[in-house]
Amino acid sequence: MDWYIVIFIIAAAAAVLMLAGGTSMFFNFAILSDNFKKEKRTNAWDEDENDPDEVYIYSKCLPYKDELLEGRKWVKSQPLADFSVTSYDGLTLRAKYVPANGKEKGIVLMMHGFRSSALHDFSLAIKIFHEMGYGCMLPYHRAHGDSEGKYITYGTKERFDVLSWCRLIEEKFPGVPVILDGISMGGATVLMASGLELPGNVKGIIADCAFTSPYEVFKHVMRRNFKMGPFPFLHTTRLYAKIRAGLVMKSVSTPDALKKNRLPLLIVHGEADDLVPYSMSERNFEVAKENCDATFLSVPGAAHGISFLVDRERYTAEVKKLLDKCINKEEA
Repeated sequence: MDWYIVIFIIAAAAAVLMLAGGTSMFFNFAILSDNFKKEKRTNAWDEDENDPDEVYIYSKCLPYKDELLEGRKWVKSQPLADFSVTSYDGLTLRAKYVPANGKEKGIVLMMHGFRSSALHDFSLAIKIFHEMGYGCMLPYHRAHGDSEGKYITYGTKERFDVLSWCRLIEEKFPGVPVILDGISMGGATVLMASGLELPGNVKGIIADCAFTSPYEVFKHVMRRNFKMGPFPFLHTTRLYAKIRAGLVMKSVSTPDALKKNRLPLLIVHGEADDLVPYSMSERNFEVAKENCDATFLSVPGAAHGISFLVDRERYTAEVKKLLDKCINKEEA
């Protein structure tokens, strides 16, 4: 065999191995549940807020660490209830429920972000909703925390889990209206769910820093984190994710779902967000405002997922306006 043929075979084999290794690395980084990794992340509900070093806090949230720790303590001090549902594909999904201060005027279904928890993402907002008379349902997404599931699917399957939670609330709290509230991946999830036939108890939606589709956010993250374009690793990861996890990255998008939505909607995005581009919420809003009563709250200086921490006054005021449209007006 000629030497150049040997070199070509070796180079081709090395390229295949590199591509396979890169694909597997990105798949594990983006899609495989923490529960199936060697180093599992501590469940947020098991962390001790009295020992701050034991609590996982995202770096961008560190300036607000003391407030977040106190908020988590408050949530854990409440008379929490446990709920579970079975997903459409047979997974047991679990949630904790924080009751309202008095009789529920409504229930907020709070969908957290990627590899996070409702306790982390909503700890300060839960108390505000509680004091306004709203209960808070705090699910773990599939493949997160106490919920079953091996793969994260970025809203494509999680949107149906939102439907399951809404039906459970309708059964357990008959006649009580529901607001969908999501942040980051949770925000995209509730927007994708808006394109489904939701139960009549769902009255409005809040979506904070939501991406438009798994494919588009993956493409952005590959450029941001790995300094590379979509070719070839995103293409091979798409195929691998479809075969292994049933994730079809282009199967659903938030703009497509929002064409069907008629519920009042509050979209929020921080102008300093470099993880999920601000332009994605601008695009969502442009579609939404043609089909429903939509408001866009833009927060200067806020990085990804911390708009509420940066400007609580404006954020809370806009949420109250949404509640007035969806629930309080009906009660008057």
